[in-house]
Amino acid sequence: MIASGEGGGRIASQFFDRAENPGIDERILVMNTNRSDLRNTIDRLQEHIGSGSDEEQLMDDHALEFGSQQGAGNFFPNGEACAREDLDRIVNNINDTASNTDAFMHIATLGGGTGNGSIPYVIDQFKNGLPDAGNDNVEEWMGSVIHAAFGVWPYYYEQPQRHFNAVCGLSRLLRTQDGAQNADMVLLAANSHLEASSGQSNDQYDSINDAIIRAIELMIGAGRETRSVIDIKDYVTIPSQMDAYHFTPAVATDIDGSIFELEYMLEQAAENTFVPMDVETTQAAYAIVQAPESMIDNGDISEPDVYDAFRDWTDSHGINVAGQASLTPKRGKGSDVDVLLLLGGFDLDPLLDHSWDDFEMLGDSLAGSTGGEAELSRTELDQIVRNLDEYADRNSG
Repeated sequence: MIASGEGGGRIASQFFDRAENPGIDERILVMNTNRSDLRNTIDRLQEHIGSGSDEEQLMDDHALEFGSQQGAGNFFPNGEACAREDLDRIVNNINDTASNTDAFMHIATLGGGTGNGSIPYVIDQFKNGLPDAGNDNVEEWMGSVIHAAFGVWPYYYEQPQRHFNAVCGLSRLLRTQDGAQNADMVLLAANSHLEASSGQSNDQYDSINDAIIRAIELMIGAGRETRSVIDIKDYVTIPSQMDAYHFTPAVATDIDGSIFELEYMLEQAAENTFVPMDVETTQAAYAIVQAPESMIDNGDISEPDVYDAFRDWTDSHGINVAGQASLTPKRGKGSDVDVLLLLGGFDLDPLLDHSWDDFEMLGDSLAGSTGGEAELSRTELDQIVRNLDEYADRNSG
């Protein structure tokens, strides 16, 4: 897991609150251009791990300050410039944290400058052989890594600059400057939508981040202790071929499996998407059902049951989707079942509608502007818009 920026670091730090993180363990790197923000993340790590943990050791093992600007100033080109400046150090730290891994989960909040600027650039570099890095830092395993990215949309009420950043960040995660696919999979969550769905406003970041973490856990779990494995390659191969590789999680937890039917559970999950969307515009979907081992061993729930329920659910919505379903065991008895739907290729307009006016309002004033040492040219901004328009048009309702 590679988290950049204050928001991404906040999410990553909460992973350490888990007793175990199958598939991730402690292979987590948090990065920031601002040392005080990085210290805040380390303080949160200490809260989750325990006060006896050594702060300097945590900094050495899990944290990286990059760039010389001391912050990106809420201007994403600065975040990218800082990552370019310190790319060799970033690559070295990633190698130390997660050598020979098969996939990265990148995390950033899309309203800021650091994570939003650096993560799309780092993914692009890795996928193209790290052309900006020194040859001594590039290892063979790095060329085959799958890159999933989790981008978190700002609150709808936040300042226009953050919505300008978010639109640019989504485009840059989806497409490189030359219009090619960037991340292999882009997962999206919207703060306001998640908060409204949960009905909670206290400790808002913690509850939202917990929802994101739970979705990632269920997603990774489908590639580990499962009756039918959904590997990371399964998540990305066909959607990439379809040019429909953006997804949002939809989660329902603690449903009494002794009472409710699986199709009902899937529908409950579909009502809890992480962004505003029309489910019936979905083009790719994956269903992960996590049930107590005792229910699976007793035959109360089986793989064929999950497959049939998934097919019935897609049929009921009139959607013909590429995808798979998986049954995953969890420890313990009881009958509480958790469900994750990963819904991909959906119409992005309901999300973009919350930010597009702000984006257009600021576009003319920010094109050609500089912030710190970086510049956003009119040509670059026009290409960002073109890339997003072309991708969204291919996935319109």
